[in-house]
Amino acid sequence: MSRISKHLTLACEAGAVYRLLNQGVSKLELQIQKELLGAASGTSSSTPDPKTTAQILQAVRARKDQLGAVNASTALHLLAQNPGPTTGLSSTEAGLHKEVCSELLVSTVSGNAQPRDLAIAAWAAAKMNLGDVACTESALDALKTAIMASRSRLDGQDMANIGWAFVSMQPQVSMELLAALADEATNRLHQFESKHMVVLTWALAKAKVHSEDFCWSAVSETQKSRASKWMPQDISNFLWAFAVLRCEAQVPLEILAARAAELHWKQFRPQELSISMWAAYTLGVQGRGPAVRAVKRMLQHAAREIRNGGAQDFEPRHIMNAAWSLARWQRHCRLFGWPQELKPYVCRPALRVLLNVAAADLSKFAARELSRLMWAGASQSCLRLRELGPPLLQYVESTAQLAKFDVDDLVSLVTSLAWMLERLVWEAPSRRTKSKVPQQLSRVPRAPMSDTARRPGKSGTASR
Repeated sequence: MSRISKHLTLACEAGAVYRLLNQGVSKLELQIQKELLGAASGTSSSTPDPKTTAQILQAVRARKDQLGAVNASTALHLLAQNPGPTTGLSSTEAGLHKEVCSELLVSTVSGNAQPRDLAIAAWAAAKMNLGDVACTESALDALKTAIMASRSRLDGQDMANIGWAFVSMQPQVSMELLAALADEATNRLHQFESKHMVVLTWALAKAKVHSEDFCWSAVSETQKSRASKWMPQDISNFLWAFAVLRCEAQVPLEILAARAAELHWKQFRPQELSISMWAAYTLGVQGRGPAVRAVKRMLQHAAREIRNGGAQDFEPRHIMNAAWSLARWQRHCRLFGWPQELKPYVCRPALRVLLNVAAADLSKFAARELSRLMWAGASQSCLRLRELGPPLLQYVESTAQLAKFDVDDLVSLVTSLAWMLERLVWEAPSRRTKSKVPQQLSRVPRAPMSDTARRPGKSGTASR
């Protein structure tokens, strides 16, 4: 369900006139809002189309000088609701669309805008990709200034929508705004819904804005709530954000692992599943104790879901992230002697499933994705050249594809192939020989030694 502005929701309910008048909205503004809603629902088709966009633009132009912040944000919301708003419009109408959107942003800021109006305007601008339109640059700057001035009055939903919007439009120039939102939200996270806290955390990570106070507060709220209302997208986004930010605050991985198991991993979409696996591995190599055990639990359950449910809907990046996470975790546990290594009967079949799906069309993989995928399979002895050899040869025979490999990717790919060649040579059936050493007689179980016999003598050897 799409986000609906406060005033738009009230206009659709009984008693809308009374409620809007109580909020200080004039009768003229109420009439304009009714005209906008009528233009948006004026077509007989239930699916929005370019005619709907043209009708909304016409209604806005008719009331151009009378639009306040409420109606300007409502108009932006309605335009953003129409999928592909400029698709099917003439060049004149498309230019008018950009011009009107810029004017609506200015009207929202210059009017008596409430925090929700500013949040709706930012969300709509991101939905319509207005960050790439030159004529709206000054309007977006004005919107950003107005949000900074009213940040103390923003609630959790407003902050989440604004954070998502500006990261989607202008991630590099929104760091100051996001840092201010993080500072403002740190002491108010207990008032936020969990999904709004997660979205704001994701926005900070997307823009590479580090706020240790916010991270500590987010971890504290997660521990208090036990993530009881979290959904798969919340889990994956929160894990990804902390893996990217590398904050000092330790994510309560055991709580998130328990919540994921409660939801069942089959409810995770491929993107959510692969992101959760990558983030769990990244956080796990930095953790210790319960966190490491929680990572093993998450990765093993995710691998079991891939083994049993398949990976037909996985995109190349999802396949690479999942395979890379499993293989890197296994290697890390072996190098450091951790006992949290995944069970081979879960990990290796899951890798084979991912590799079999990838073999169907390797051309979709980027050079870095392919080299990491090959390394993941070879490091766990899951790379079957009979299935992957022909498509891989076709991939590297293309000069254009081969030129995309950098030195590290190429070395990783060659190393992976060398590992598998070595395994094929030394484990070939023709090279397996039966031992000529005569089998020894089975040993007779010895009686357990007495405590006296176990006690060492003065010389340090067992006493006789």
